[in-house]
Amino acid sequence: MENHIHLSAYHNEKEVLLDLIQRFWIVHNDETPSPEEVLEDFHTCTGAGHQLFFIKKDSSYIGLLHLGSRGAEINWVEELFILPEYQGHGYGSMALKLAEDLVREYSDSIYLEVAAFNFRAAKLYRRNGYDCLNTVTLRKDFQPQEYKTLRTETLFDHSFEIKQRNKKNRPS
Repeated sequence: MENHIHLSAYHNEKEVLLDLIQRFWIVHNDETPSPEEVLEDFHTCTGAGHQLFFIKKDSSYIGLLHLGSRGAEINWVEELFILPEYQGHGYGSMALKLAEDLVREYSDSIYLEVAAFNFRAAKLYRRNGYDCLNTVTLRKDFQPQEYKTLRTETLFDHSFEIKQRNKKNRPS
């Protein structure tokens, strides 16, 4: 069996998309979103300045790709999500390549962000040629006891901690 995927543009498959958004939250935030939060994300990724694609293997929905605009062309990978049971088979890399092929038609670059604690995603992006540091987001935690330090990295000759919220202290 071949491991090819394809992108399928969103066309009113609302229930499928709502389910994928909820599963994205559970996997990436370790919490179940409220129905209002899921709807808010739904309206964002299907709104003006956004393109939403399902990632499909044959007829199965295995993830989603959300491209967005942050001022100019739609050239930001806002979300790339592969369902956990399909991860580790190269589908994320394939979806990135398909996104790049789309964006290359009208932009000189494609951008994405990754949470500093999402080492697996950072490794995926680096392996796929995302090697230009474009912006850096810094955060100040007002309740540092709510976070654990995963590691320390040096950037611009300064040390920065990569932290993740403690699972037991996450708001419900």
